[in-house]
Amino acid sequence: MSFGYDEKNVGIEQVTNPGEYEVYATSFADKLTNKTRNKMEVLNYRVRTDVDQPAKGAVIQFDNFVATPKAQWRFNALTKATEMYENGHDFGTPSNWAEEMLGKPIIVVVTMEKDLKGTLRPSVKSFKASKHKPMAENPVIKSHKDLDNAAAGIPDNMGSTHGAPAPEPTDPFTGNGGGVNISDDDIPF
Repeated sequence: MSFGYDEKNVGIEQVTNPGEYEVYATSFADKLTNKTRNKMEVLNYRVRTDVDQPAKGAVIQFDNFVATPKAQWRFNALTKATEMYENGHDFGTPSNWAEEMLGKPIIVVVTMEKDLKGTLRPSVKSFKASKHKPMAENPVIKSHKDLDNAAAGIPDNMGSTHGAPAPEPTDPFTGNGGGVNISDDDIPF
């Protein structure tokens, strides 16, 4: 196999223009705000590849949802855009809410803003319902539940029997191991 340069394969086009993008939430992180230490969910979105639009497959990162009464409207705006929940639905916690938003098709309205380093990056200003439902692609999501379940399943993958204690090792000298056959050739003296 050769390894060569292909000028047509330079990665996914990035979001570089303001506008509306069909997306879905692909991952989130539980954080605290720097100054007030309020709980915050930080969502990342993937631009859908099953819709004819620029920047297919690109990721729009760092959309902050601060869990305060004044900022509750952003949680509500995104939830409404999914068109999947009844008014008054209780998610329990901001983290549960973020987990529920993963993989849901929506439209984000993006502007371009300078970050702290002066680099232009996309910033999500509002949400709309998707015009392309259901999605024709399988969402690529990084779910905390999936990660937790995978971590909890590590003992299963290593031979444990679903939470049952591992069998005790056999001791050949107590008679429960069936004995050990050692020939005279195996003895060093």
